[in-house]
Amino acid sequence: MLTVKTAAERLGVSASLVYGLCAARKLRHERHGMKRGCIRIPEEAIAEYRRRRTVEAEGEPKPAPPAPTTRRPRLDHLSLS
Repeated sequence: MLTVKTAAERLGVSASLVYGLCAARKLRHERHGMKRGCIRIPEEAIAEYRRRRTVEAEGEPKPAPPAPTTRRPRLDHLSLS
């Protein structure tokens, strides 16, 4: 179990950001003690958070989807006078 300070060092962010992530329930953690208590973060929670927040790099650009084709309505039943 990691302290907030240790978790912040592992993530390379400030302790206040880790407190914010815990408050927003974006980082799994445990609270021990009475009232506010102290926060402890499981080591695997750091890896989970990183996996959820990792943005994959784009490879080759994806081809544009084909343009929608518009069908003209058939008007064979109408006659021009």
